[in-house]
Amino acid sequence: MNKLKYLPLLLLCILGAASVNAQDSASNVAITLERTACFGTCPVYTITILEDGTVNYEGQDFVDVTGKQTSELTPETVKQMVAAFEKAGYFDWKETYDTQIVTDLPTVMTSVTLDGKIHSISHYMGDYTAPLELTFLEQWVDEMANSQLWTGVEPDTSAISNGTDTPLVTLQRNQCFGNCPVYDVALFADGTVVYAGIANVNNIGVYTFQADAAAITGITQRAQAFKYFDWQDSYEERIMTDQATVTTSIRTEDQFKRIVRYNGDPNAPVGLTWIEGSIDQLITTLAG
Repeated sequence: MNKLKYLPLLLLCILGAASVNAQDSASNVAITLERTACFGTCPVYTITILEDGTVNYEGQDFVDVTGKQTSELTPETVKQMVAAFEKAGYFDWKETYDTQIVTDLPTVMTSVTLDGKIHSISHYMGDYTAPLELTFLEQWVDEMANSQLWTGVEPDTSAISNGTDTPLVTLQRNQCFGNCPVYDVALFADGTVVYAGIANVNNIGVYTFQADAAAITGITQRAQAFKYFDWQDSYEERIMTDQATVTTSIRTEDQFKRIVRYNGDPNAPVGLTWIEGSIDQLITTLAG
């Protein structure tokens, strides 16, 4: 029997299977995030998260790593992420926010697939009519995917604006080698509080609360009394290893400061840990 005559049929079957697999992979996309160019050095890259947990990154310009990279999340984490978008109201928001109230900024494009339904949003970063939660969700995807490994861009909650103000107080708790809780908090002057849960916390996703504005200004006033603006910008001596890093920022009418504290540095002021604890306590109270 001449087996060679079956070779074309075999190749056709293989190519057909590859085509089906490619289609399956495309249909399994759960979340995408794309950051576009601006007139400066804005990082340009794309993140695609599949339902099976595969994270595909492609860097183009102004990032530490150009080209393609891959990492993994658990499928359960991806489900939680999609559910978090739904809870935040993502599927009810407009598909485009492109009013250029501020010029020369990048556009962030996201898409989320839920039960076969795809919702996409193009968000020009200078359009402050977009929901505040959208901007936090965009940064949250970066943090969930740990894109900083490739982009070199450190997430900065203190720079997110609600259109009129940036946060008076922020707190970011980062990863350690164990099960340290990872989350971001932003407190605005009008009492708006945004919490982004990332890992090892009860609630994954972006949540907005309303606090008494006086409670937030109270934290800034105590920080001033503690001489927060006179402290070092960082306390990162690692006498103890495998600890988390905590970043806070305080803003007043004429001052702004951001402090990075490694949890194992004994030189950090006691007042700094008190400020961190006050922010945590506020979130605990609001979240119930």
